[in-house]
Amino acid sequence: MKDIIFFDVDTQYDFMHKDGKLYVPGAESIIPNLKKITQLAKRKNVRVIASADRHRMGDWEISSKTFPPHCMEGTKGQKKISETSLKNYASVPNKKLSKKEAEKLKGKNIVIIEKQEYTAFSNPNLKKILSGAKKAYVYGVATDYCVKAAVIGLRQMKIKTYVIKDAIKPVFRKNEKKDLALFRQKGAKFLTTGQLLRRKVL
Repeated sequence: MKDIIFFDVDTQYDFMHKDGKLYVPGAESIIPNLKKITQLAKRKNVRVIASADRHRMGDWEISSKTFPPHCMEGTKGQKKISETSLKNYASVPNKKLSKKEAEKLKGKNIVIIEKQEYTAFSNPNLKKILSGAKKAYVYGVATDYCVKAAVIGLRQMKIKTYVIKDAIKPVFRKNEKKDLALFRQKGAKFLTTGQLLRRKVL
Protein backbone atom coordinates (compact mmCIF):
# COMPACT_ATOMS: atom_id res chain seq x y z
CA MET A 1 0.00 0.00 0.00
CA LYS A 2 2.96 2.36 0.54
CA ASP A 3 3.42 2.74 -3.21
CA ILE A 4 -0.01 4.44 -3.51
CA ILE A 5 -0.61 7.95 -2.20
CA PHE A 6 -3.44 10.46 -2.12
CA PHE A 7 -2.09 13.96 -2.83
CA ASP A 8 -4.31 16.56 -1.12
CA VAL A 9 -3.52 20.00 -2.54
CA ASP A 10 -4.15 23.04 -0.30
CA THR A 11 -7.59 22.15 1.06
CA GLN A 12 -7.36 25.01 3.54
CA TYR A 13 -10.07 27.34 4.84
CA ASP A 14 -8.85 30.47 3.04
CA PHE A 15 -9.14 28.72 -0.34
CA MET A 16 -12.20 26.57 0.26
CA HIS A 17 -14.76 28.93 1.83
CA LYS A 18 -16.36 32.11 0.49
CA ASP A 19 -15.20 34.17 3.46
CA GLY A 20 -11.63 32.91 3.02
CA LYS A 21 -8.84 35.35 2.17
CA LEU A 22 -8.11 33.78 -1.25
CA TYR A 23 -11.30 31.90 -2.07
CA VAL A 24 -11.24 29.70 -5.17
CA PRO A 25 -14.60 30.20 -6.95
CA GLY A 26 -16.85 27.18 -6.50
CA ALA A 27 -14.45 25.41 -4.16
CA GLU A 28 -17.16 24.67 -1.61
CA SER A 29 -18.99 22.56 -4.22
CA ILE A 30 -16.22 19.93 -4.19
CA ILE A 31 -16.09 19.61 -0.39
CA PRO A 32 -18.47 16.58 -0.31
CA ASN A 33 -16.17 14.75 -2.72
CA LEU A 34 -13.08 15.77 -0.75
CA LYS A 35 -14.72 14.31 2.34
CA LYS A 36 -15.43 11.00 0.56
CA ILE A 37 -11.85 10.76 -0.66
CA THR A 38 -10.47 11.51 2.81
CA GLN A 39 -12.76 8.94 4.40
CA LEU A 40 -11.62 6.37 1.81
CA ALA A 41 -7.98 7.09 2.69
CA LYS A 42 -8.74 6.56 6.37
CA ARG A 43 -10.77 3.41 5.78
CA LYS A 44 -8.19 1.82 3.48
CA ASN A 45 -5.14 3.16 5.35
CA VAL A 46 -3.87 4.96 2.24
CA ARG A 47 -0.97 7.34 2.73
CA VAL A 48 -2.00 11.00 2.40
CA ILE A 49 0.50 13.69 1.39
CA ALA A 50 -1.13 17.10 1.86
CA SER A 51 0.37 20.41 0.82
CA ALA A 52 -0.47 23.48 2.90
CA ASP A 53 0.42 27.16 2.61
CA ARG A 54 1.90 28.60 5.82
CA HIS A 55 2.55 32.30 5.26
CA ARG A 56 4.12 35.22 7.09
CA MET A 57 4.07 38.82 5.91
CA GLY A 58 7.69 38.65 4.74
CA ASP A 59 7.01 35.82 2.28
CA TRP A 60 7.56 36.84 -1.34
CA GLU A 61 4.01 35.98 -2.44
CA ILE A 62 2.66 38.39 0.19
CA SER A 63 5.32 41.12 0.28
CA SER A 64 5.34 41.39 -3.52
CA LYS A 65 1.53 41.69 -3.49
CA THR A 66 1.36 38.84 -6.03
CA PHE A 67 -1.38 37.46 -3.76
CA PRO A 68 -3.17 39.10 -0.82
CA PRO A 69 -2.31 37.82 2.69
CA HIS A 70 -3.78 34.32 3.00
CA CYS A 71 -3.20 31.14 5.00
CA MET A 72 -1.29 33.24 7.51
CA GLU A 73 0.46 31.32 10.24
CA GLY A 74 -1.74 30.89 13.32
CA THR A 75 -5.01 31.94 11.65
CA LYS A 76 -8.20 30.01 11.02
CA GLY A 77 -7.65 30.46 7.29
CA GLN A 78 -4.42 28.49 7.38
CA LYS A 79 -6.06 25.37 8.81
CA LYS A 80 -7.22 22.48 6.68
CA ILE A 81 -10.98 22.16 6.41
CA SER A 82 -12.52 19.60 8.75
CA GLU A 83 -13.60 17.40 5.83
CA THR A 84 -9.98 16.71 4.84
CA SER A 85 -8.41 16.75 8.29
CA LEU A 86 -6.91 13.55 9.63
CA LYS A 87 -5.37 12.86 13.03
CA ASN A 88 -1.81 11.86 13.85
CA TYR A 89 -0.22 13.83 11.01
CA ALA A 90 3.39 14.92 10.70
CA SER A 91 4.12 18.49 9.57
CA VAL A 92 7.15 19.01 7.35
CA PRO A 93 8.68 22.50 7.59
CA ASN A 94 9.96 24.18 4.44
CA LYS A 95 13.61 23.61 5.25
CA LYS A 96 15.92 20.72 4.46
CA LEU A 97 15.66 18.00 7.05
CA SER A 98 18.45 15.64 7.96
CA LYS A 99 18.51 12.25 6.25
CA LYS A 100 17.43 10.62 9.52
CA GLU A 101 14.47 13.02 9.97
CA ALA A 102 13.36 12.50 6.37
CA GLU A 103 13.57 8.72 6.70
CA LYS A 104 11.28 8.86 9.75
CA LEU A 105 8.68 10.76 7.72
CA LYS A 106 8.64 8.03 5.09
CA GLY A 107 6.98 5.84 7.70
CA LYS A 108 4.23 8.36 8.49
CA ASN A 109 0.84 7.77 6.91
CA ILE A 110 -0.32 11.42 6.96
CA VAL A 111 2.20 14.09 6.05
CA ILE A 112 1.54 17.84 5.68
CA ILE A 113 4.05 19.57 3.41
CA GLU A 114 4.37 23.24 4.42
CA LYS A 115 5.15 25.74 1.69
CA GLN A 116 5.43 29.46 1.01
CA GLU A 117 5.05 29.18 -2.77
CA TYR A 118 2.28 27.68 -4.85
CA THR A 119 4.29 24.57 -5.72
CA ALA A 120 4.61 21.89 -3.04
CA PHE A 121 7.90 20.92 -4.67
CA SER A 122 9.42 24.14 -3.30
CA ASN A 123 9.68 22.17 -0.04
CA PRO A 124 13.10 20.46 -0.30
CA ASN A 125 11.86 17.35 1.52
CA LEU A 126 8.95 16.41 -0.74
CA LYS A 127 10.83 14.34 -3.31
CA LYS A 128 12.47 12.29 -0.57
CA ILE A 129 9.09 11.69 1.10
CA LEU A 130 7.57 10.63 -2.24
CA SER A 131 10.35 8.18 -3.07
CA GLY A 132 8.89 4.72 -3.50
CA ALA A 133 5.47 6.01 -4.57
CA LYS A 134 4.26 4.55 -7.86
CA LYS A 135 0.72 5.93 -8.05
CA ALA A 136 -0.75 9.27 -6.91
CA TYR A 137 -4.36 10.43 -6.83
CA VAL A 138 -4.50 14.25 -6.89
CA TYR A 139 -7.31 16.52 -5.66
CA GLY A 140 -7.79 20.00 -4.17
CA VAL A 141 -7.23 23.57 -5.35
CA ALA A 142 -6.45 25.39 -7.49
CA THR A 143 -6.31 23.58 -10.83
CA ASP A 144 -4.40 26.38 -12.55
CA TYR A 145 -1.82 26.92 -9.81
CA CYS A 146 -1.03 24.45 -7.02
CA VAL A 147 -2.75 21.40 -8.53
CA LYS A 148 -0.96 22.00 -11.82
CA ALA A 149 2.40 22.26 -10.05
CA ALA A 150 1.71 19.04 -8.14
CA VAL A 151 0.72 17.11 -11.27
CA ILE A 152 3.77 18.29 -13.23
CA GLY A 153 6.09 17.52 -10.30
CA LEU A 154 4.68 14.03 -9.83
CA ARG A 155 4.95 13.26 -13.54
CA GLN A 156 8.55 14.50 -13.58
CA MET A 157 9.21 11.89 -10.89
CA LYS A 158 7.61 9.26 -13.19
CA ILE A 159 4.82 8.63 -10.66
CA LYS A 160 1.62 7.41 -12.34
CA THR A 161 -0.77 10.30 -11.70
CA TYR A 162 -4.55 10.35 -11.58
CA VAL A 163 -6.43 13.65 -11.29
CA ILE A 164 -9.84 13.43 -9.64
CA LYS A 165 -11.63 15.83 -11.95
CA ASP A 166 -14.71 16.47 -9.77
CA ALA A 167 -12.51 17.20 -6.74
CA ILE A 168 -10.53 20.13 -8.21
CA LYS A 169 -11.42 23.75 -9.02
CA PRO A 170 -9.57 26.52 -10.92
CA VAL A 171 -9.15 30.16 -9.99
CA PHE A 172 -9.80 31.15 -13.60
CA ARG A 173 -12.38 29.05 -15.43
CA LYS A 174 -11.07 30.21 -18.81
CA ASN A 175 -7.80 28.36 -18.13
CA GLU A 176 -9.40 25.05 -17.21
CA LYS A 177 -9.49 23.31 -20.60
CA LYS A 178 -5.92 24.33 -21.36
CA ASP A 179 -4.67 23.09 -18.00
CA LEU A 180 -6.50 19.76 -18.23
CA ALA A 181 -5.04 19.30 -21.70
CA LEU A 182 -1.58 19.97 -20.24
CA PHE A 183 -2.16 17.31 -17.58
CA ARG A 184 -3.02 14.81 -20.32
CA GLN A 185 0.04 15.85 -22.31
CA LYS A 186 2.19 15.18 -19.23
CA GLY A 187 0.71 11.70 -18.98
CA ALA A 188 -1.82 12.17 -16.18
CA LYS A 189 -5.13 10.31 -16.32
CA PHE A 190 -8.55 11.39 -15.07
CA LEU A 191 -11.28 9.80 -13.02
CA THR A 192 -14.20 10.91 -10.86
CA THR A 193 -14.68 10.48 -7.13
CA GLY A 194 -17.25 7.76 -7.83
CA GLN A 195 -14.81 5.90 -10.06
CA LEU A 196 -12.11 6.16 -7.39
CA LEU A 197 -14.45 4.73 -4.77
CA ARG A 198 -15.23 1.80 -7.07
CA ARG A 199 -11.66 1.13 -8.19
CA LYS A 200 -9.97 -1.99 -6.90
CA VAL A 201 -6.56 -0.38 -6.64
CA LEU A 202 -6.30 0.15 -2.92
